[in-house]
Amino acid sequence: MKLSYTDSALLRGKRGASERLNDEVVFLIIFAVFIAVMVFYVGNRANNAAFWEDFYAKELAKMINLAKPGDEFRLDVHKATEIAQKNKVKSFSEIFVFDNAKSEVCVKLSPGSAKCYSYFVKLDVVDEELELAAPKNMLKFKVIEKVNEK
Repeated sequence: MKLSYTDSALLRGKRGASERLNDEVVFLIIFAVFIAVMVFYVGNRANNAAFWEDFYAKELAKMINLAKPGDEFRLDVHKATEIAQKNKVKSFSEIFVFDNAKSEVCVKLSPGSAKCYSYFVKLDVVDEELELAAPKNMLKFKVIEKVNEK
C-alpha cells in the first residue's frame, strides 16, 4: 500500500504533535522542579534567621557603643531564642557570644553560621546571662571598663 502525499503529511503532523507534547511535558517537569525549589527556599527563609542574626548583632553592638562603664542591660530576645530552637541550635549559650578580646558580639540563630559585629568603645561585657522564662526570654549583661588593654 502506497501512501499519498497527504497521508504522509498527516503522519508527520501526528508525529510533530507528539514531539510537541513531549516538549511540553519536559517543560512542565522543569517548571515543577523550579517551583518546588522556590517553595523550599522560601520555607527555609520564613523564619529569616539571617535577618534576625544581623538585627540582634547590630543592636547589641550599638548598645555597647553607647554604653558607659557600669551600665546594665536587659533585652527581650524571645524571637531570637524561638528561631534558634526551630533551627536546632545545640545550646542557648551559643546564641549570644561576647568576645571581649576582639571587642565583638556574635549572634548565632542557625547551625554553622553566626553574624558578628565589632564595638569600638574600650569596654568589656561581663555577667551575660540568658534568662529563659515563660512570657519572654531576656538577655542580661553589664559593661565595665576594659580590663586587659594592650
